[in-house]
Amino acid sequence: MTISTAIKWGRYENLRPAQIEVIREQTPIAYLPWGALEWHSYHAPIGLDGIKANALCEALAQEIGGVVLPPVYVGTDTIKPYKGFHHTIDHSAETVTKLCLEFLTQLADEGFKVIVLVTGHYGGGHVDAIQKAAAEFAATHPEIGLWAFPDFEPLEGAFPKNHAARGETSFQLLFKPELVDLSTLPPDRETTLDDDGVWGEDPRNASAEEGQQMLKAFLENAAPKIRKLLLQNKL
Repeated sequence: MTISTAIKWGRYENLRPAQIEVIREQTPIAYLPWGALEWHSYHAPIGLDGIKANALCEALAQEIGGVVLPPVYVGTDTIKPYKGFHHTIDHSAETVTKLCLEFLTQLADEGFKVIVLVTGHYGGGHVDAIQKAAAEFAATHPEIGLWAFPDFEPLEGAFPKNHAARGETSFQLLFKPELVDLSTLPPDRETTLDDDGVWGEDPRNASAEEGQQMLKAFLENAAPKIRKLLLQNKL
């Protein structure tokens, strides 16, 4: 039986074994999107972080190649303990670190030479928990190219990090606009962190067009680094 070599990328859960092997042989990159189930104000879905990270990983895979794992919705340092917003599942930092390390170890065991972890949730404690796992993994797997980072990092300050505000909402309007309802925001005032769980510019200023600009900047800055990792580690 011949498997087409035309397949460049795919969603891990949708691929048959032979398809994974073809992709891995050509481009042994695994993308791991990470998010949280967390309040993102009235207008946006609870899973925004994972939806965003997953779409960014898929955009990278479409451009470079590789497989995209399903998003992991396990976050710590969320808005729930910080500001008390419900509909949020907050895990311990230890859980995030342990789970992240297990994912990284398993992906190395599956023969991937480069692992790209994009976290769409970036509470300080959450990023620290991810980076702790990444450092431990790197120390024991020097042969694997690993880049674990929050999604705003490749944007290099062009679009400031935010929570449920203009930037994240612009990404959501680009990736899954049907999940956004800006009419649910308070009509008579600006949004705030304390009242609405919005940190940053009012989400009503968001647009899919700005989301596209952000995606373009993300790819332009992230793709070269991933290609370099692939060149260094594809043996």
